[in-house]
This record gives sequence, C-alpha cells and structure tokens, in this order.
Amino acid sequence: MKRWLKILIIGVLVLLIVIVAVGVGGYYYIQNSYNYNPSRNSSVLDKVELLDVAFNKVERINIAILGVDERKNDPGRSDTIIIASLDFKNKKVNILSIPRDTRAYIPNHGFTKINHAYAYGGVELSLRTLENLLNIPIHYYVKTNFQQFEKFIDAIGGIDIEVERRMYYRDSTDKFFVDLTPGVHHLNGKEALGYVRFRHDPMGDLGRVERQQKFLMALFKQMKEKINLINLPQYISLAGSIFETNASLMEAMVIASKFMDITEEDIHTFVMPGTPENINGISYVIPDEIRLKEILDQYFKINNVKEG
Repeated sequence: MKRWLKILIIGVLVLLIVIVAVGVGGYYYIQNSYNYNPSRNSSVLDKVELLDVAFNKVERINIAILGVDERKNDPGRSDTIIIASLDFKNKKVNILSIPRDTRAYIPNHGFTKINHAYAYGGVELSLRTLENLLNIPIHYYVKTNFQQFEKFIDAIGGIDIEVERRMYYRDSTDKFFVDLTPGVHHLNGKEALGYVRFRHDPMGDLGRVERQQKFLMALFKQMKEKINLINLPQYISLAGSIFETNASLMEAMVIASKFMDITEEDIHTFVMPGTPENINGISYVIPDEIRLKEILDQYFKINNVKEG
C-alpha cells in the first residue's frame, strides 16, 4: 500500500478511536506558536508541508477528550474526562483518566465535582478547569455524547469485550439500563454504553474509568483491523457526524504520519490517583497531589520546544 494511503487510513483511525486523538491537530496552536500562515496562496501539498515542518518543532500536545450526557434542554455533564498526551519525540501516547467525581476548583463556581464544569460553561470552562487542576496546557479537545457513542459502536458492527463482573442497573430517570454477565461478549452500542458508564460496584467511579480505558484499547485494536481503502470514506463521514473537535482531516494526516507505526505497547494509561471521600453528604474523589504531579511531570509536561 502506498505510504500516503496508509497515513490517511491511520489518520482516520486515530480520529475515530479518540483515545489516541492523533488527528486532533490545531490551527490555533500552529498559527500562534510557529507562524503558520494559511492565507498564502499555496496548494494542498504546500499546506501539508508547512504543517509537517511546524509539527516537527512540537515536543508534545495535550488533548482533552470529553464524553457528555447531553439531554434535551440540558447541556449535561462530562461523565468521561480523558487527557491524551502525544509525545512526538518518543512516539508514545499517554492517557490520563480523570474520575468525574474529582473535587476541583471551577472558575467562578468554587470547589465541586469536576464534571459540573461542562454544565456551567461547556467545553471552554471544562478546559480551563482541567488546566487549573493539572497545571498543564491543553491544546485541543474532542467531544461526543452518549447518543453519538451508541451510533458509532453500532456503525462499526459492535465490539468484543470481556465483562469482568455481573453488571445490572436500571435508572428510569434517564432510561439507563445495564444487564451484562461475566465473560466475553459482542456488545452493540447500547450495551457498550452501559459497560463504560456502569459504576455501581465497590470501585465506583474509579472502577468505571479503568473499564473505559480497557474498552478504548479494545476499540483501538478492532479499528486497526477494520479500516481499509474500500470502507475508508464511510469512516471519514462517520467521524465527522459523531465527534466535535477542532481538527481537520489535513492536520490528522500530518500528525498521523508521525505516529503511523504506533502499537498497543506505545499507549500508556493512567488513572488519576485519588481517595474517595464524603464531604457534606457528597461523594468526591480527592486528588493525591504528590502522586499526580509525578505522573504529570514525567508523561504530560511540556519541557521545551525543538529549535528549527
């Protein structure tokens, strides 16, 4: 297969699986950091070359991935919060899951659960809150909601996953229903959503984020096997209808070309270290600031930018 076709396939793949978010390049980051000038009269190849040069100067970019429970007349909250850090030097991807019950300071709203930031101010306030909590820059975001997630899983024909334990829960308020037994299952969209949302066990929200990471790794593996030249247009269209992001396909191709040989071994996952605690009758996860800083310093901090 020609190299550019392989790059395009991988670019679409990583856009779809989101855990890597390699496709989330950034016009804003490029323009302001490296004087990328899209207004010049250049061909597509010229623009790709300019983007390629710009990204050669990047040490690392951080992306926030938000899964929100939007409903009619309700902006919802961010039930899934993940930071993906792309290490351009070592060609590694580091994933940090933030429990939705994490107690954090939300600008102009005080200390409360971090997932409330989306309800108060959408993506913008969510990113500000995450940057304050983690003390790292977040350059881009990818967002989807529960309905879009179901649609995506059904569109790819479901997913195989090993369910670790009995999962049963019914909530008539938002019509959320989970009924899964232990063992390997082929899950449709609704069942997959139940698997990644379920938290009614002793591990609570911490157990849920671990399952989400396991699910995303399984999705990464499956999507690598599924995408080919014949079905590529279908996946491009699907990505555009399901994910809200500040990406372009051109940027996805450029960044993907730098991560085109990535494997499961190159993806490192972490769960924010913290302790469950009840404050005034409300359940929180209190971040372990020392351990969290160690993870961030090693895998998410931006130390310098290459000269060039």
